[in-house]
Amino acid sequence: MNAALRLLGAQALLGTARRAPEFPAADTPTGRLLQDLAVSGFGKSAGESPALNDAAGNSSDDSARLLLRGAGVLAVCELAAYVPEAARSDDVVPPLCPAESCSMLPEGEPITDLYRNIFSGKVIPLQWEALRYLAERRMVLPPSLLVPALNMARWNVSLRPMLARAAGERGLWLAALNPDWNMFALSSSGELAPEAWEYGRPTRRKAYFKAARGEDPAGARALFMQDMHSMDATERQALLELFSDGLSMEDEDLLEQVLRKDRGREVRRTAAGLLSRLPRSRYVARMGERLLACMANAAQGTSEHEPAAPSWKEGIRHAASGLLKRLRGEKGILPVAPEKYDPSWAADFISEKSPFRQFGPRAYWLYQMAVSVPLAWWTEYCGGTPAELLALSEHSEWKSALQGAWCGALRREAEPQWARALLESGTKNAAWECPGSERLDQAELIRMLPPEERELKRIVRISPETLGEILTREITAEEEGYQLSPELAKRAIAALRARMSRKERDYEFCPIMEALALALPVDMLAGVQDEILRDRPRSSSENTIERPWLSEGIAGFSAIALQRRTLHSYFS
Repeated sequence: MNAALRLLGAQALLGTARRAPEFPAADTPTGRLLQDLAVSGFGKSAGESPALNDAAGNSSDDSARLLLRGAGVLAVCELAAYVPEAARSDDVVPPLCPAESCSMLPEGEPITDLYRNIFSGKVIPLQWEALRYLAERRMVLPPSLLVPALNMARWNVSLRPMLARAAGERGLWLAALNPDWNMFALSSSGELAPEAWEYGRPTRRKAYFKAARGEDPAGARALFMQDMHSMDATERQALLELFSDGLSMEDEDLLEQVLRKDRGREVRRTAAGLLSRLPRSRYVARMGERLLACMANAAQGTSEHEPAAPSWKEGIRHAASGLLKRLRGEKGILPVAPEKYDPSWAADFISEKSPFRQFGPRAYWLYQMAVSVPLAWWTEYCGGTPAELLALSEHSEWKSALQGAWCGALRREAEPQWARALLESGTKNAAWECPGSERLDQAELIRMLPPEERELKRIVRISPETLGEILTREITAEEEGYQLSPELAKRAIAALRARMSRKERDYEFCPIMEALALALPVDMLAGVQDEILRDRPRSSSENTIERPWLSEGIAGFSAIALQRRTLHSYFS
């Protein structure tokens, strides 16, 4: 904004009812135009203050109108007559854009307009599918689509690796010139770009580290150790979470160091969670020793008023003795909560005070120990299958702590056998509760099963009532590119037709139709669309759809189906 516009803005804030507008005088085309405007408005030249409500009948409304006209003149002239400043010798000149080696999507054709519409929307699976077609054919976006694509990637992190290839050399060159777009860690050929780590913002550094962790876990670990002291706690935690990719015992020493010495509480919590996923880690061994001591108390029949085992080693001996008795036919043993807090536990991130209302201090100590060991630990030391352990815990005084810990560990490990046991235990089982997070439900548990088993369970469960949950929650959480099997698609369409016959408003109908259009195989879309249009309820008196929500859902399905079919047809 130039000085003249700022002057008029100040006058507008002051108010034209108190003072008539004054236009700056300047011997320029714009200045002379403002003078003519002032004369025609108040009969006075620029710089002279006309009296309010003068003999000519000028009012404060006229003054406001004149001020706005003057501001409009300045704004239009500023845009129309803008001349960039000449580059100085000390200005940094952008590097030349590298030559593009891949073929480009043609400009000025309908397919380009389709890509622009997809990129400007919010349907991420459709955006991913559009980029996948380009990746499969080694094609890149034309110049007119680079800005929409780069803006899309600002909000959709999952699309960035694929967009780095689809943007091509020109797109990555353009992204490097704008800090808001400079978020890619890969080159157009899919190779890591070291400058993303050295000079990138935290989001770009995170993208680089994620890619590096997938390619070379040891190299990424060395990179983290080298720079961790220069990062803030937020970045350390964000990068540490990415150690879950390729996690191995080689990461243990670093994670132990972070657990013991890092000053960030959430960073230490992240390190503890990662160590819990390493069955042979020292952290799991320490937690296991504590749990075995608690099991020794249970094996001895320790009551709440009896002292705990005097040492961990003695506790382990008692636990081993109890386990031998159980293996000879006695009832299985689960740990009981410790009697008192040991200050040494704090080094392993065991808190003394419970933040959860459902847990007292003792139950919370037990929960923290139990959630910190892998699920395989329980079947090894307690014996029995996950289903048997769940049944055994129903009779334990510490049922809530144990089952909550198992659910927390299951969310971390996604172990199919435990997920299957929870699904078979019933929807009202307390083991579904996860302290500090949302409860485990059927949708999340089914996602932990192998793909074939997931599909079979959905085929059995799908109905008009469960259609929304399966399509909008379970299916959308699948990996990119997932499509319904023919049998599941057939049952989903049957359930959809039953919902279409409802007379009351179906608030889930539009999301269901969008999810179905994205999950169906592309060669089924045309037939399903025709079937839906043929079977939709119509008014008996008029040939119009009775329910607005029905037409909205069908229109949403048709729009996505048309886009997917057009993409498939163009690239086939």
